Amino acid sequence: MAPEKAKAVLGEEKPEETHTPARRKASVSVVDRRRVGRAEEGKGPAAEPNLKPTYVEELEARVQRAEARLRERLAELEEEARKSRARVEKDLEKRFADRERALLLDLLGIFDDLERASSLAAGEAAVAEGLRLVGARIARFLESRGLSRFAPAAGEDFDPRIMEAVALQPGPQGRVASLLQPGYTLEGEILRPARVAVGSGAEEGAERESPEAVGMET
Repeated sequence: MAPEKAKAVLGEEKPEETHTPARRKASVSVVDRRRVGRAEEGKGPAAEPNLKPTYVEELEARVQRAEARLRERLAELEEEARKSRARVEKDLEKRFADRERALLLDLLGIFDDLERASSLAAGEAAVAEGLRLVGARIARFLESRGLSRFAPAAGEDFDPRIMEAVALQPGPQGRVASLLQPGYTLEGEILRPARVAVGSGAEEGAERESPEAVGMET
């Protein structure tokens, strides 16, 4: 037996092992599509880059547009809310002002009755003094609320802006003949006009001709 064959039988010689090289992972290349159209260096003039937005840029643009619309809508809602609050506040202020004016007018009527009662109780000193004290207290309260009293005197020109003619009396026409009820202003605005009697143009004691008499003369 040949020595080589004997070694093979006895297992002294091992078969040659074949080693295969490890497979390398394929590399992934990222291509910037915006630069695809750019010419390679040294190969003629550079072409204009293709700046078409990528998918990510399109999504970013959509998000930006949605955020802009959202900001605009939010600004509109804030402006509407501000105007709504202003309307509510103005309405509440008007309601409170109207109620305060109505309350003050009612109080003025009570104050007028108190003044008339005080003048009628002139014979009763104690009663008159008590009414005077109550009237003075009401007058201070009205003044603290911003009310001012005005009383046109006889002979003044009649002013329809601050006066109300409720009667005619002998005297110069267009002038105040007598004061029937004083007027009041609330923070510079007329709360209650003064009620006065105006002159009719006839002298005191003169009788005015009736329409029937005038018709008989003609």
